[in-house]
Amino acid sequence: MFATATRNFVEEVDNGGLLIPLSSLNDTIALLTVVVKRKRFWVWQKPKYIPSDFNLNDILTGDIPIKPGVIETDFIKYNGTFGDNIQGTVDANFVHTNVSLEGKDSSKLQSSFGSLKKEEVDVQKLLRDSKGRVLDMSHSLIQQTKEKPRQVFGFVKERIVTTQPCSVIEEVQQGGQCGGGLSLCGPKSSKVQYSIKLILMVVNITMEIPIHTTIAYALLELEIKQDGRFGEECVSGKGELHLSSAGLAALTEDVFEKTEHLFASSNVSLKRDGDTVKTEISHLAGNRPLVLCIAVRGLASLAHSD
Repeated sequence: MFATATRNFVEEVDNGGLLIPLSSLNDTIALLTVVVKRKRFWVWQKPKYIPSDFNLNDILTGDIPIKPGVIETDFIKYNGTFGDNIQGTVDANFVHTNVSLEGKDSSKLQSSFGSLKKEEVDVQKLLRDSKGRVLDMSHSLIQQTKEKPRQVFGFVKERIVTTQPCSVIEEVQQGGQCGGGLSLCGPKSSKVQYSIKLILMVVNITMEIPIHTTIAYALLELEIKQDGRFGEECVSGKGELHLSSAGLAALTEDVFEKTEHLFASSNVSLKRDGDTVKTEISHLAGNRPLVLCIAVRGLASLAHSD
């Protein structure tokens, strides 16, 4: 019931986006909560997300916890009603009898989440603060995940939270009707009509949801290396290289202009300062810089393979 309500919410406000609906009220989702993403066997199956009891600080080495910057904004006010009606009829005729069966099944789910708030981690600040820190590869959660190749780590970088008590109401009604006619043989033939109407089940459930409940969240996945580093080096905030560096010799004026437009499409600014090329990721750029990094490195690998 709750899982259906959150799934409907995500499909309405972020269909095909980064938000993941919370499937159980028993799951505790806070910013930096570590979530295990389990990829399914078939490519068309959606992955399963398993929230853990740990946050990012729990699986990092060092005694000083990271305190990320958090940005809070008003999201939307959400109330939605979804319903289904299923109806079927079967007619059968025999020599002296005809029978008609009819079934109905209706359901309605009303989600009144009210005013919602979005909480976001300043990812660039977090990665800068965690520079030089590595994951504790002896941690039980990391050890368990390493044994299963279709599992990857991520931490909660964004969540959608209720700001007031709200509710989810589900109403289900099932019913049926049976009718027909019976012809009696005799000196004077006669026909008897009958009809039976049954209400099989009526269910009305109300679930009260408390304030500050997470109903959806977004992850930043971690690429864990053997030494415990987790890929912080496309997503760090700033980068700087000299034009004499390997790979930058071919960065002519025309190529630089095209590259500048490519980087800008991923919220990364590329600037030339004398003999130095600098990159800077815009505030809250999301996963676009990471996608750009993967694409650039993939193209570079193809070039070197020639």
